[in-house]
Amino acid sequence: MTKVININYNGLNLKKILVVNPGETVNLTTVSRYTKPRQTGEVEIRAVVRENAFLKLKGTIIIANGAELVEGFLRQKVLLVGENARAEAIPELEIECNEVKASHAASVGRIDEEQIFYLMSRGLSKKESEELIIEAFLS
Repeated sequence: MTKVININYNGLNLKKILVVNPGETVNLTTVSRYTKPRQTGEVEIRAVVRENAFLKLKGTIIIANGAELVEGFLRQKVLLVGENARAEAIPELEIECNEVKASHAASVGRIDEEQIFYLMSRGLSKKESEELIIEAFLS
């Protein structure tokens, strides 16, 4: 079963945390729409995708005609936990006017094994080490 989540809002700050549990498939779409001049906003999505799960993360910044001097930023960060965890991050910009600042960044990666090794050398189990890294990533 696939969960579909759509978030539409008008150019303010948005921070979301998402955990995709084992076996789940989630499609998350965010649309940040700027319709007035001089608006600013930042979207940050952080997600953890666990074993045998899939996340499709699509984010769009739309700056309408006449919305000059807007500043918008979209950040998507995904941490894969488990060999079969998968994710796809798709950031997009739709700009219909000049004189704006709009940008995006996306990253998808796994837990660094050196971090696990370091924490285990300090007495934590592998599971405890992973959970500590996940907690730090989400905070």
